[in-house]
Amino acid sequence: MGKPKTNLGGIIHFSTIDWRGKAAMVIFLRRCPLRCIYCQNYNLLGDDDYRDMDMIEDAIRTDEDFIDAVVLSGGEPFMQPQVIDAIAKYAHEHGLMVGVQTNGYYPERVESLHAGLDKIFLDIKAPLNGVLYERLTGVRDASERARKTLEVCLHTNTELEVVTTVFRGLVGAVEVEEIAKELYDIGAADCPYIIQQGRIERLPSHAGLDESSVYSYDELKELAHVAYHAGLKEVRIRTRETGEEVVDQR
Repeated sequence: MGKPKTNLGGIIHFSTIDWRGKAAMVIFLRRCPLRCIYCQNYNLLGDDDYRDMDMIEDAIRTDEDFIDAVVLSGGEPFMQPQVIDAIAKYAHEHGLMVGVQTNGYYPERVESLHAGLDKIFLDIKAPLNGVLYERLTGVRDASERARKTLEVCLHTNTELEVVTTVFRGLVGAVEVEEIAKELYDIGAADCPYIIQQGRIERLPSHAGLDESSVYSYDELKELAHVAYHAGLKEVRIRTRETGEEVVDQR
């Protein structure tokens, strides 16, 4: 079988914010089953742009001396499982770690590919009871699938981080506390939990969000305290001002 074509959204050749403590190449893969109202990369949801795997390999080979890891983002990378597998194998051959940022919609694919990955960054968008999740994503079973992916990750040796993006009026203290309690109850209390500042610079016009929807640095820290007191081991925030930092840790 030949190398799979990659539906490519773009490449950031050097990032220090996508994997804490590591310099990473970030490869964006197109298409996503969700339609989140605050999607930063909505431009990757429509048109296709298929590229030869040789192009990806050339980029990794060119940058391998300057990076520690490759992060696959999207879109939703697990829509292209063969591409994940091919990139992971090539990156590992060149001494690089591999992580995937995912919305958790494909738990069975995460389960089948986890052995070839070093880290999964799982986006939990809202409490997993499904009500707000459906409103945010436009997909009825997104919360159920995200929960299954979380459970899959907890039964593997793959490192896991959970990320929630917050906007005032959508996801705030009540929702963060509920998510944190769910993580604790499911057995994910030891996984780092990152509360990410929602940003409006690249949002679609129909999102209906503006600068007043963005939490400040101090407000993000308060949200972190809420999650920590729900029983989590380590809570971080990710903001425009300071990047990613640990706020509370046991």
